[in-house]
Amino acid sequence: MQAHRTLRRFLAALYWDRSVRAAAGRPGAWLNSYPPKTPAGSGYVRIAGMDLDRPVTVHLARGRGRNPRFWALPFDLDAKHHAPGQVADDAALLSDAVRAEGIGPVPVASGSPGGMHLWTGCRAGVPFPLVQRIYRAAARLCPSLDASLSNPTDALLRPPGSAHRNGGYATLTAHTVDEAVNVLGPESAPVTAFYRLAARLETMAADLPPEQAEPAAPATAAATASETGHGRRTVPPSILARGPRVRRIVQDATGCPVLDTPWRPLGGRALRGLHRRPTRRDDHSAIKHAPARSMALAGWTQAEGLAVVRDPQSSPALEYLRSERQADGSRRPRREEETARLWARVWWLAVEDAARMPRRPQDHGHAPQGDEVQQAVADLFARMRAAGPRRWARKSGPADEAILRALALLMMLAGTVDVSANVHRVGLLAGYTGQTASLALWRLTRDGWITVTAEAERRAGKARRVTLATSHECPDDEHHRCAVYQAPENIAPDHTGSDRSRTPRPPAPPTCALSASPDALRGLLTHQQADVWHDIGHHAARTLWAVQQAGNVTVAQIMGETGYGRRTTLRHLHRLAGLQLVEPARRRRGGTTYRATGRALYEAGRESGSAGRMAAMAVVYRVKQETIQWWAAEEVYRSLPYAQRPRRAPADQAVIPGMDPRGRAYPRDEQGRPDHARARRIEAQRINAAGMLDHAQELTRTGQLLDLPYLTPPEPSRPHPGARAGRRAVIPTRHRCPYCHAEPGARCTTGSSAKPAFRWHAARRRAARQAAEHGHP
Repeated sequence: MQAHRTLRRFLAALYWDRSVRAAAGRPGAWLNSYPPKTPAGSGYVRIAGMDLDRPVTVHLARGRGRNPRFWALPFDLDAKHHAPGQVADDAALLSDAVRAEGIGPVPVASGSPGGMHLWTGCRAGVPFPLVQRIYRAAARLCPSLDASLSNPTDALLRPPGSAHRNGGYATLTAHTVDEAVNVLGPESAPVTAFYRLAARLETMAADLPPEQAEPAAPATAAATASETGHGRRTVPPSILARGPRVRRIVQDATGCPVLDTPWRPLGGRALRGLHRRPTRRDDHSAIKHAPARSMALAGWTQAEGLAVVRDPQSSPALEYLRSERQADGSRRPRREEETARLWARVWWLAVEDAARMPRRPQDHGHAPQGDEVQQAVADLFARMRAAGPRRWARKSGPADEAILRALALLMMLAGTVDVSANVHRVGLLAGYTGQTASLALWRLTRDGWITVTAEAERRAGKARRVTLATSHECPDDEHHRCAVYQAPENIAPDHTGSDRSRTPRPPAPPTCALSASPDALRGLLTHQQADVWHDIGHHAARTLWAVQQAGNVTVAQIMGETGYGRRTTLRHLHRLAGLQLVEPARRRRGGTTYRATGRALYEAGRESGSAGRMAAMAVVYRVKQETIQWWAAEEVYRSLPYAQRPRRAPADQAVIPGMDPRGRAYPRDEQGRPDHARARRIEAQRINAAGMLDHAQELTRTGQLLDLPYLTPPEPSRPHPGARAGRRAVIPTRHRCPYCHAEPGARCTTGSSAKPAFRWHAARRRAARQAAEHGHP
């Protein structure tokens, strides 16, 4: 039976437990009651031998205790107290909202008449407070939503394929079981998408009028209140799902709707959409809506857009508005009045949709610089691909590649290719230490990938500034490989010291979609930041990324993608399989294929004993940055004549709001020498390093990017178990000692209590033990 196969496949692929919670009652008379586990164990049944015609539920929260995380976030739309039309409207609203944030919805008919379950998945797990925010906002928008699933202990729902107590089964309506498993598992959305979903739903709920804040159940779907637009026309739910208007809609001189935004020409992407020639299989509604929305965002009027519609050479994508299809497949030209009428409807929908789009710098009349930066970053990635995988497979290759990607993200965030390359921030983004980042920046500068535009100024607190290089001088190194492309006639034939025979050809200028975006870069850098690579190596990170991007892939395909030899690739796959990150899929043409398991990298790091390393390093770098700034202020103070030096507070003086923390005296020992260790302890206590560590560990647990400027302690801050009066809180850690490589909980193996390794190890063992006694994660 299809429902039985769906249930078994769903549980085997996505559910981690061996048992499910079963309904009470007897066959033919099942009850709407799912009793908890009893001493006799009657509340649960094992999956292996369960009755497939008995209703069962699965737990949505994994780790139901101190830190529950929802592996699936379904929306239960109940038709018992609401009309089926209301359920359909709510399902459409939620589907559009989750799709807008990159989350794939899986609709399931619950089995009861008119009921619907809308499943969404998150492989890393959604934190419980975020689940509460999403359900609270969704309940205000969707009257038929059952928000009781936000309880992590009792959050249970019947999976697809399970039976209903009154007959019937939960049935997938838009996916096959394999497609549903893929959407909810390996290709599920990251946690950041659910944070954006919560913000979107809360914005939509806040925009509701007071009478709709707690909507009553309408008798029919037609009775549902909806927003009206220009001319009192009803705005469709697909546009209302975007949220409230963020731009003002006014009337032009002819009385047509237009956005109150400065006029500007269309961008390259909009022009490419206008020049696209639709085929018979394309959705003409979507093809004509996107260019119209771009015109509305650019401040165009309806008349200006109609002039483009009537020009076939400049708008092949809008052919639907100029002609109509005949029975024999040919197209007959429309009358001008009919074209104008159709365009008026398209324009009104485009204006209503554009009014709800997120605001951009163009809306304030400023010319955007992001297009040039994105083109430069796209060209950088094209050059990296043209250099070949073997360039990034050598010993320092992963570090060089990761640093370039970190710089690319900084360029896209700053809107310029000239960025500040703080080695601590760049190294953390790339998943390396600041010292490794400094060496990688030196190699990339020597090879011609980047160039330094301004040197660092330590006293001014300024890091070196770098930009993409256009030329460089080749060093006398036989292993040097140029990154800057030059024509062969510009290369001296007697030039030695540069192996230009291996210099790749310049890539073609990007004319289509860019190869990287900020979201894609964040996902890639988050992959590079995983703690597990500090145990098995960053070369294995490149191998796992190739497997994740290709799906079922052979060893030969991995070798071609990464540039490693067969022996190295097999060694990487063996170590990744040992951590359950990859698994053999099937044999194809005599060779074994591999695929990613979808296991979180944080869980693999906990198994290898390295979890928390990057979080601790991020906090150490923040403390180090604050201490460096304090010492720079001390140097400025000491450079003044003695009579001009102002009086300062002691080093241990508490910093109150409005007080300059650099105005305190720098700590010194009994001989008057600077005490940098004490300064670091004072600064760690001032910025609440222990609370900042909790924030960093939460980011790594939830699969988010660690970035130094955005690392903040929780508010209000709470005392950490490692803190003692007058002393800095010791930062606990779960990974092995970096000095003696002892496992967590073991004693130092240096053999002498006078060595720094012994003191470092003992202090953190005490802090970790105190954290466990106080119940901290």
